[in-house]
Amino acid sequence: MRLFIASGFSAPVLAGIRDLQEFAKPLLGNAVKWVEPGNIHLTYAFLGDVPQTSLPAIMKSIDAAAETFGRTRVTLGGLGAFPSFERPRVLWLGFEEGRDALKDIAVKICGDLTAVGFVFGHEFSAHITIARVNPSRSVQDATIGVLPETGGKSLLSRGQKSDLKTGPDSAALALLAGKAQELNASDIVASLDLMESRLTSAGPRYQMLYHKELI
Repeated sequence: MRLFIASGFSAPVLAGIRDLQEFAKPLLGNAVKWVEPGNIHLTYAFLGDVPQTSLPAIMKSIDAAAETFGRTRVTLGGLGAFPSFERPRVLWLGFEEGRDALKDIAVKICGDLTAVGFVFGHEFSAHITIARVNPSRSVQDATIGVLPETGGKSLLSRGQKSDLKTGPDSAALALLAGKAQELNASDIVASLDLMESRLTSAGPRYQMLYHKELI
């Protein structure tokens, strides 16, 4: 089983993220693959392929974190990219409020799981992935279109391509970053969820295996 531990978000926040994605689709065209709103979440720990025998230890770590930390108010704010805006592979939204509390939860979960043999290669950074760059496509005038914010001018001249080795068009990303600053969506992180990811031809499908409410 391919597992991760995460928290989900309320319908109004997901609707705001969906609106941001819809705003960006004419900008970035086929350059990125957007995360479906129903799949959007905050990941504390990606566990990879895990045998069923490890489930009790994982659920115990979730229980311990839920007993240690209460519900957390968070506010989304700002667009980011991994590894950088110059060579993006992932586009994400960060947090203006609640970052430290979310990190405390992640550190607790990962610490308890490390003690029973799990290995984590990356330090936790609170973010919500909203898109992944598609390296097999180029951003073209035909897929970008025209937005009012550009004064009726296309972001790329006809036939021009954005080199995806250095990322999608920088002007498009700048417009998206500005729009993301306006999102200002707040929510309460109220639970910890153990999720299974099943890879399909249509993209990943997530199933909740365990759910624990925060106090």
